[in-house]
Amino acid sequence: MEETIKRGQKFYVEPSKSFKHNDIIVFDYFGIDYNSRDETGQFSQKEQKRLMRLIAMSGDVFVIRHGEVYLNNVLIPLPPLGKMEYEIASKIPLAELRDPEQVYASQSGDSFKYIAPLTVEEVNNYANNKTDIFSLKKHLREEFSIDTFFAKASTPGTWSLDDYGPLKIPSPGDSIFVNDTNYKLFHNIPGIHLGSNIIRDNLYFLMGDNRHFVEDSRFIGLISQSKMYGIVVQ
Repeated sequence: MEETIKRGQKFYVEPSKSFKHNDIIVFDYFGIDYNSRDETGQFSQKEQKRLMRLIAMSGDVFVIRHGEVYLNNVLIPLPPLGKMEYEIASKIPLAELRDPEQVYASQSGDSFKYIAPLTVEEVNNYANNKTDIFSLKKHLREEFSIDTFFAKASTPGTWSLDDYGPLKIPSPGDSIFVNDTNYKLFHNIPGIHLGSNIIRDNLYFLMGDNRHFVEDSRFIGLISQSKMYGIVVQ
């Protein structure tokens, strides 16, 4: 979310118990804090507040196909400051692409190649630069996991950053069976356990706007309404 809400930027959070699609949500989460290390040098696990965009909720069917997000069979555009990775081939070095944490750069002969997160506006600007840019295409993360790397609903199929789901999000009153395969998807729900469960709370699928550089619900699972704190007001 670092482009949508820049580091150091002040914003107001309105406490709420009512949420809608596309809201930027602040929620309580116990997990790895990548800004803190323990005495052994490992990242600490602790209670923290995180913020992400609400993409889907109880009753929705959510899927990512080739990097595109669909909600109930409707394409959901990337937010204006959201980013997806693109492969760029240029005749000249692109000085603006120099973030070593998010940009991969290489040179082959007289061409310069980059894999970089770009907004829709940046993609259009590069696409219109016919003088220096001779190739521009979306970079899809096709790696997948057969274990618990991703919060998955089932074993069949390959779930990855850019091909995820389909996922029907349970509603209050629904019965679900939690096993080793789908536990990571549901483990944030208070009172959840292996075996049969009845959903008591609304559930939400949250994503970061920088789609390839975020630990969102694809990794940490669904967030229950009882864990939601409020809505970011910009």
